[in-house]
Amino acid sequence: MARLMVLFIGIAVVFSVIAFKGGNAPVGLLFIVVAAAPVLFLGYAVVNRRRAGGATAPGQRPQQRGRRTVIPRVIALVMVVAVGYGVYWVMFEPKANDKALTRVSDFETGCGAGLARKYFPQAADHTGAGPHPIAMFTISESGSPHPAYPASGTADYWSGNGLDPHRVQLIACLDSPDEGEFLTDCTFTTDSIKLYRGVYDVTVYEARTGKKVGSEQLSGSRKPDCPGMVYLKRGTDKLHTEPEFADYQAVLRKYVDN
Repeated sequence: MARLMVLFIGIAVVFSVIAFKGGNAPVGLLFIVVAAAPVLFLGYAVVNRRRAGGATAPGQRPQQRGRRTVIPRVIALVMVVAVGYGVYWVMFEPKANDKALTRVSDFETGCGAGLARKYFPQAADHTGAGPHPIAMFTISESGSPHPAYPASGTADYWSGNGLDPHRVQLIACLDSPDEGEFLTDCTFTTDSIKLYRGVYDVTVYEARTGKKVGSEQLSGSRKPDCPGMVYLKRGTDKLHTEPEFADYQAVLRKYVDN
């Protein structure tokens, strides 16, 4: 029991630290209370037992006993709901980025999942008329996000190298690809891997808040161009083409220009 209590307190402390670092002080305070609750409860139980002398106080009415039973149950229910929300926030909601923004690629953690996804208080508000500068990220065959840069001559608010990261209002994140039509076999030194047209779900978030703005679907290039070298996730035996920049613009223009 003691070990279980120590583990429970340790998890609550870790969640509290994550919440404070992630910019949610109320959830951080909640988990401080949760961490302290077992110790406080034990102290209360010891004091109460000593006062009662280990027996029910004489003359105690049934209504009083019922009230003393109901109140702890209500408090326990409220705590369960609050802790449930706290756990959901820690595990699934984006956390505040506390690092300086120096380039567009710094926004790649805005495309993480669960504990890994960030929002960026230093970024610009998503307000007013367009253009709304956007940072765009695709998923490499190794499973890591990397920036999608615009073609030469494109306005810098389209995820350009020269875009001031503090101007960014939106982040577009491509999920891992599904396979579309088969394009060709790519032959490497030791192996041959099939190349498919990638089909991607893309989610658009507000950079400053992490709030979801919309979702679309985007297809990779139809060109059967094999890479000279590629790093694959373990267990992966297929390659997928990435979208061309014109495809990004066609699908995301309504978020950026309007």
